[in-house]
Amino acid sequence: MKKTIILLWAMLFSLCTWAQANGSASSDMVRTIEHPEFSALFTFGIEISKVEFGKEQTTLYFDFSHYTGTSFSFRSSTYLVDEEGRRYPIKSCKGFQLDKGYNVKEDGVKEISISFEPLPEGTRVFDCIEGPDLQWSFQFYGIREKGQDWNVFPKKEVADNPFPESFFCVDTVYVTGRITQSQYDQWGNIHREGYSYAEKALRKQLRLGGGAFDRFYVAKDGTFSFKTMVAKPTMDELFIPGGRIPVLLIPGDHLQVDISHWGEYNQQVTIRSEKGDYSRLLTNYPFLYEKEIADPRGTLSWSETGKLAADTWQPLHDELETRMEVCRYLAAKHHFTPTEQKLIQMNVQIDHAFIAYMRMLSPLMIKYRKVVDLYNKDTSNNKKYPKRRFSMQELEADSISLDLSFITECHWDDPTISATKDYEFLLSKLPGLFTFILFQPGTEAQTHENDSINTFAAAERLGIGETLIGEYLTTNMYDRLQRNPELRQKVRGIVENFKSPHTRILSKAALDYDLHDYEARSYPADQSIAADVIKKLYAPYKGKKVLLLPLSCYRPDGLQKIDSLYQARRAEIDKEAVFLPVATPKFTSKQELKELQQKYPTLKNTVYLGEEELLRLYIAFQRGNGPQTDPEMLILQDGTFGIPGYLFLDNYRKKK
Repeated sequence: MKKTIILLWAMLFSLCTWAQANGSASSDMVRTIEHPEFSALFTFGIEISKVEFGKEQTTLYFDFSHYTGTSFSFRSSTYLVDEEGRRYPIKSCKGFQLDKGYNVKEDGVKEISISFEPLPEGTRVFDCIEGPDLQWSFQFYGIREKGQDWNVFPKKEVADNPFPESFFCVDTVYVTGRITQSQYDQWGNIHREGYSYAEKALRKQLRLGGGAFDRFYVAKDGTFSFKTMVAKPTMDELFIPGGRIPVLLIPGDHLQVDISHWGEYNQQVTIRSEKGDYSRLLTNYPFLYEKEIADPRGTLSWSETGKLAADTWQPLHDELETRMEVCRYLAAKHHFTPTEQKLIQMNVQIDHAFIAYMRMLSPLMIKYRKVVDLYNKDTSNNKKYPKRRFSMQELEADSISLDLSFITECHWDDPTISATKDYEFLLSKLPGLFTFILFQPGTEAQTHENDSINTFAAAERLGIGETLIGEYLTTNMYDRLQRNPELRQKVRGIVENFKSPHTRILSKAALDYDLHDYEARSYPADQSIAADVIKKLYAPYKGKKVLLLPLSCYRPDGLQKIDSLYQARRAEIDKEAVFLPVATPKFTSKQELKELQQKYPTLKNTVYLGEEELLRLYIAFQRGNGPQTDPEMLILQDGTFGIPGYLFLDNYRKKK
């Protein structure tokens, strides 16, 4: 009996111990997804192999299919996004270090994992995004169990905001805002950024070879301002320290852009527009990619054979569908309006159409170059100039398989498509493709008339006839239209008869554009606040040109170049201009300046400005007449602005 009781107690103790252990294991149980489904962008051979959901953390495991020479890195600002849009930062990682580049094979990296703050229990679909700038970043959308539909988001009725006809006119866009709590604040008080895509693209979009555009500046307190002219809604990007922000520029609009925690996992961007609520689209824009990155196979080079196999196109079609899937996913998750969803999808279509254009153009140019080489080797004078265009049958016989579907599937008659970033850029490039493909019999020979006939025959067959005609009439003929009112009126009659409402609206806006009105609107009003600084600098040198050189802009090698240019013609230049370097105590101490002056005689006239005066001087030189629009601009006696000082010296040397 005693033995039985002891045995029962032992069994009971074992049972309790097992229950306690099993209960503990149950409370810490980890839910696992093996080989989840997702749509990925810019993963470069990195795949998610497993997801572990725990109470303390959510861990993602990654596999690699890299080839030798390809590297990877994950930023510490990478985060997860749940179904409600909440973000979860990184806790730790294994197998690598954050913010450090690795080559998977050469560095021996085989398996890595990243642990994040735990996602809520019951999460069905989530994203893994490497931020803050989506350029060159890992993006995994809709991570979920195999067979699980990503469309688990609640339905929400949102009013559409299509682009009305009033959006298509020439007017100014003002962009103001502020960056706060940025990890890039240590870069200095004044962040001088390069041109935005708007400043580059809108020159041609507004039918000008040049023009005046404000540059993008971030001041000491993080505030910034930007102003430009547009003739239609245009997707663009604002460059800021450490990244870029997507914007939708609408004529006459004022955008207020507030950016906080920039460079961290929880960066936040708020964009308010006076023309409509596009914040959902702009703050959840999926990818800002370069065309070369999106091309799985790359384009053929001059040195290659010029072959273009039919199976070359399938990866690009697959990539296009992946991106379209991401667009549909984000539209459902963030409740995009139909117009907003169309806009991000059309951006994808235009980009892939450009990739297809580049892919087809290379072998065509190679084939034509071979024809020209054979022609040049023939010493007889009886041959006509080699034909330039090739029929589809000839191209197929030479193993050149073309795919024009990427162009034909773009919705050219929809007003939304003209807001895409590369709309006019692609239209300006397409005629170059049609100069090699025969669409109209009898136009094989290269003449101006044949070029036009074949190009418009191709445009009609591809469904972009009026679109391309409108682009040609209002862009290529812009200067002639400005000088010839009768021709302009004749073109207006052609435009009025366009069947496509969208093309008619765009072309009429271009024809109504007035050069003088544009220049008057574009000249930065903020230059007036720097008038006292400018007057202070050039007042002692009346009758001469004043060449400014802020020392904070130059490295020693740059100063050496400028000094050499100046010293070579110093006596002659001094009769015409005064070389006036500018320094501030923050950038150049008096001791540093003394040492520089001993080394570079050019700096003998250096003047000191306070920080506020220097900032005003920077604002004064926001007129973008070319790629070099820094504060060392040439100031003429009447206060107008010319070329940068060092360019003046270089041109002076060449001129003499």
